[in-house]
Amino acid sequence: MKRLAKKRSDKEIIVMSLSLTYSVFVSIFAVIRLMNEEWVVATLDLILALFGLYVFVYVWRTKNAENPAYAIALISVLGTIATLALKGEGQIYWAYPSVALVFYLLPNKHAMILWGVSALVILFLLIDLPYFQLITIAVTVGITSFFCYIFSAKMDQQTARLRRIANEDVLTGVFNRRAFNNDASELVLSKTVETALLIDLDKFKQVNDYFGHAKGDQVLKQVSLFIKEKIGSGNELYRIGGDEFAILCFGRDFNYAFQLAKTIHEAFNQCSINEEHDITLSMAVAQKELDESVDDWLSRLDSALYQAKKSGRNQIIKAIRH
Repeated sequence: MKRLAKKRSDKEIIVMSLSLTYSVFVSIFAVIRLMNEEWVVATLDLILALFGLYVFVYVWRTKNAENPAYAIALISVLGTIATLALKGEGQIYWAYPSVALVFYLLPNKHAMILWGVSALVILFLLIDLPYFQLITIAVTVGITSFFCYIFSAKMDQQTARLRRIANEDVLTGVFNRRAFNNDASELVLSKTVETALLIDLDKFKQVNDYFGHAKGDQVLKQVSLFIKEKIGSGNELYRIGGDEFAILCFGRDFNYAFQLAKTIHEAFNQCSINEEHDITLSMAVAQKELDESVDDWLSRLDSALYQAKKSGRNQIIKAIRH
């Protein structure tokens, strides 16, 4: 089985990029303010810049981007409010990148709450401005906020759609190998028991050879639907190769997974797919040990499936760690 790649998520890259960019540009303003002897605001800018740098390093080392995203969004709006309070309405321009940052980093509902409260505080700080100027600022901030909300909502929809396409097997509609690798790699730090099943279709090649690939595709769809109906909630089915499938049983022990394998195996031997095409299932079951890497766990499973195929097919092998 292909070794799992441990690469950074899009969220990590985004948070690191924004925090570093924020740190660099706020540092530039801190230097300018120091040169102008604006000591209080310069100190605030330096604190904000150092915080942005801290977030960058934290995400780099821990690969945890969820809380830092909220931290960067919060520090951005607080910095905007503090600068406005200290320097007056001339600093309103900081509100526009702040609103974009908030909606870019946070889920829409959370972004609306944070920015809605922040916008009210900002307008309160500007309450003594001439009426027309205050209305102008309120309208422009409102329009910018609305555009950011619409853009964020559309991006969320597009991201969800692309993620579904990227993780879905086109033929069968179940999850694909990419999704399997991603989900399995997430279990590297799991403190609960995790189990997996590998399934290979015996004699599937003869379907393609005798009936053609169109019929073979139809059989794969039927097998996927059959297994999907048997696995129940809390488990996920993946097509990870031509006629090879995997099931992840999240938070389930070996006994549960083995009984699930027996249920699928026995039912499949009685189904119409078996009767029509003489297809059977070779299967392997393994529980991930707490001190075992994901790669070693899946390699053990792969070896057990190979053993099932080589020792007669149509059987379940327990991939026990020795």
